[in-house]
Amino acid sequence: MRVSILLLFPVLFFAGCDKQSAAARDAQAQARPGYQTAKTFCSQCHDLPSGDQYPPAAWPYVVSRMEGHMESAHKRIPSAAEHDAIIGYLQSK
Repeated sequence: MRVSILLLFPVLFFAGCDKQSAAARDAQAQARPGYQTAKTFCSQCHDLPSGDQYPPAAWPYVVSRMEGHMESAHKRIPSAAEHDAIIGYLQSK
């Protein structure tokens, strides 16, 4: 019994740490410039993507492609300043 508790301790410890780090990551993401703008536009169709989903250089293309989808779906399209804020947020990881 004692051995099994000792073996489970690292699993339980690191599982608890992961929850804290996930919450910390969310707080850090929300504090970055452009978060709210990205959330507003991206969540019209899907969850806010993670900045590390694509390399930083790919985000301008991805955002432009998504704007094309927004336009065809008659969704609100970001202004030039909002477009730049979204790209800046996604590239900042």
